[in-house]
Amino acid sequence: MKKQIEIHTDKLFTNITEQVQEFATEWGESGIVNVFSPHTTMSIWLTEDEVLHHADVRFFLDAQAPITKSPEGQHKNTKYMHDMISLRSDVHHSERINGHSHIRSMFFNSSETIPIQNGKLMLGEWKKIFAVELDPIRLRKLTCTFIGE
Repeated sequence: MKKQIEIHTDKLFTNITEQVQEFATEWGESGIVNVFSPHTTMSIWLTEDEVLHHADVRFFLDAQAPITKSPEGQHKNTKYMHDMISLRSDVHHSERINGHSHIRSMFFNSSETIPIQNGKLMLGEWKKIFAVELDPIRLRKLTCTFIGE
């Protein structure tokens, strides 16, 4: 069974555990679910839903792949080759200045696989499933693929 989650991201971490659990309950079997993001600047992560932990992650990402801003407040980070649009020949008309987002995505997975028993996600007490948005606010689509025993 395949299901799609559509989210409009407005923060770094979006908890999608309930949506995936609803699909698992509907499925009602045992096996695994793979939660996959096809987007290059969005990742899937299993972690705790704790605001200070999320702040620590943001601090880490800012240190490893910082965002600089132009005087107009636009994201502009010319230290990343990806953002040197005038040097590239493969630029899409909707290209963003987001080299930092691509570097940040290297720290996360684009998918996670979670075991399911009788329609219940087998997550620890504090573990949740997050869509991690590494670029500005966007509409995103994730795919959940359920595979039985």
